[in-house]
Order: sequence, then structure tokens, then C-alpha cells
Amino acid sequence: MATQDTHSLAPTGTNTGSDTGIKDKVTGMASQAKNTAADWGRSAASAMDRNLQTAAGALENTASKLRERVPASGKVNEIATKTADKFETTARYLREHDTRDMVSGVESMVRRNPGASLCAALAVGFLIGTALKRDHDEY
Repeated sequence: MATQDTHSLAPTGTNTGSDTGIKDKVTGMASQAKNTAADWGRSAASAMDRNLQTAAGALENTASKLRERVPASGKVNEIATKTADKFETTARYLREHDTRDMVSGVESMVRRNPGASLCAALAVGFLIGTALKRDHDEY
């Protein structure tokens, strides 16, 4: 009479102690990866917010210099004044909104205008691809 292996009698799908240990390790590693990604995201957003504040300052400075250097009247004055106003409006927006607000705004715009957003994304992708190809061809 042949002896039967008692391990083969265990129902499939039951966890042994080593299976639980592996599952716990994988869960721990996934949790650590999630936390690391979240930390990196917060760090990147903080750096972007600092850069946005720097850009806002540069826009305000440019608007101020533009206003100082234009003639007192005429068409050039009109164009320079409108440009300076746009720079100041953009700077104000950058100072009043953080990265999260801007991402939410873009998401909202994409949801309202999916076709136009897709066309814009394709155009930007095409331009970037063309620029990269041209840069690659120079070497």
C-alpha cells in the first residue's frame, strides 16, 4: 500500500505561514512606495509653488520696466500698457493660486472642452516631437 503525502491533502488556496509573511512584506513595500511617491509629489509641488512665486515677481518687474520705458502717448504706449496689464494680471494669478489650484483648473477645462483639449495636446505633442527631432538631427 502506498503512503500518501499529507502536504498534498491541504486544500488549495489556504495560506501557510510563509504565504502570510510574503503578503505582509509586499503590502509593506507597496505602502512604503505609496508614501515615498506622496512625499515626492508634495516636495515637487512645493518647489513648483516657489518657482511660480519667482515667476510672478519677474512678471511684475517686467511690467514695471515696460511702463517706465514707453512713450507717454501713442500706439506703442497702448500696446505696452496692455502688455504690462496682462503681465500684472498673470503675476497676480500666480501669487493667488498654488499648483493644486492650477491643476484643478486645467482638469475642469479639459472636462468642459474635451475635443479642444485633445487637439491642443496633439498640437503640443507635435511641436515637441518636431523640436526634439530637429535637435536630434543637428547632432
